[in-house]
Amino acid sequence: MQLEIHILQSFPPANLNRDENGMPKSTVFGGYPRARISSQCQKRAVRLFYQEHSDLATEQFAQRSRSWMPELKALLIDADIPEAQTEIVAKLALEVLGAKFEAGKVESKTILFLGRTEIAAISDILVKNWAKIEPELKGKEPKLPAKDPNLSKVIEKVLAESGKPGDVALFGRMMASLPTVNVDAAVQMAHAISVNKLQQEFDFFTAVDDLSASDDAGADHMGETGYNSSTYYRFTTLDTVQLQKNLGSNVQADAIAEAFAEAFIRAIPTGHQKGFAAHSLPAAAMMVVRKGQPISLVDAFENPVAPRGGKSLLENAVFKLDSHWADLSKMYGEKSVVFKGIVTLDQLAQQLANLKDCEKPSVDELIKDAIAAAFPGGK
Repeated sequence: MQLEIHILQSFPPANLNRDENGMPKSTVFGGYPRARISSQCQKRAVRLFYQEHSDLATEQFAQRSRSWMPELKALLIDADIPEAQTEIVAKLALEVLGAKFEAGKVESKTILFLGRTEIAAISDILVKNWAKIEPELKGKEPKLPAKDPNLSKVIEKVLAESGKPGDVALFGRMMASLPTVNVDAAVQMAHAISVNKLQQEFDFFTAVDDLSASDDAGADHMGETGYNSSTYYRFTTLDTVQLQKNLGSNVQADAIAEAFAEAFIRAIPTGHQKGFAAHSLPAAAMMVVRKGQPISLVDAFENPVAPRGGKSLLENAVFKLDSHWADLSKMYGEKSVVFKGIVTLDQLAQQLANLKDCEKPSVDELIKDAIAAAFPGGK
């Protein structure tokens, strides 16, 4: 089944996700310019929120890093492997995964997305086979044993066939040099786009030298920062079958999905927050559980929303979301829908007509009911 989350969220002046020129990202939709927050930006914010605020065990977390060698070395040292040889064997093991190292450096040139349980599994393999590894480390070209066993294949097999940490199960993993350990993501996430027409603006700023002479009234630095204020439609969908497959069992799948849902609703990107403090929670959140193909509701906003008819931008956005759901239901039916629920701020609830009967009292209740429908067995 698919667990969909649809969000309407306004931000005050902000630059949450900037392009190579430092400007807030944008796109064109429906023939109009729109503000945009990339899926990659949202995923990182969601993953960090999920790790910091969920009650899941830490073995469900994973990190993208170039610095796995020191961690693997520490595990080997703790297992009484001679410290002088740990860097060599750790490097060889990580190279199996496609890491590339420059001479004398402990950081790899490539980023690896791994869980600490996976690093611990690699350490266990090395420790258990140390008697066969140690002789291969001598000489000018140290290497891992290639037979009885082929350790590269053993490491590959463990990462490919064992259950994945929750982060990897949710967001997937790609290692071009070792495709057998790739993981198809259970999560698909759309770029967030503004429901309103984009109006890009610039903040001109100056910095003054606090210790300069009192008669020097000039600025010591000048610059400008791009920003905009927009209301975004955000959408993601979680494939529950793929999640359970990636985890290796259905144990904790419901808890991981629940933590992801809460993180997607609450997480906010960190771009330029020191200067804008754009910390706004969603005004409307809808969750749908359906069989088969997930469906975005972004077409509700093909024509940009604006304050009109005595209603605010958000009120009109909620009205258009509600109307678009009704249009889709009339055209295609709701045979695939197992559950639908929505929660909005009180002042927006009167804009609901077609979704009025599936209102929930709180975000917590919405998530709880959606997860129960998506995982009817409780896992």
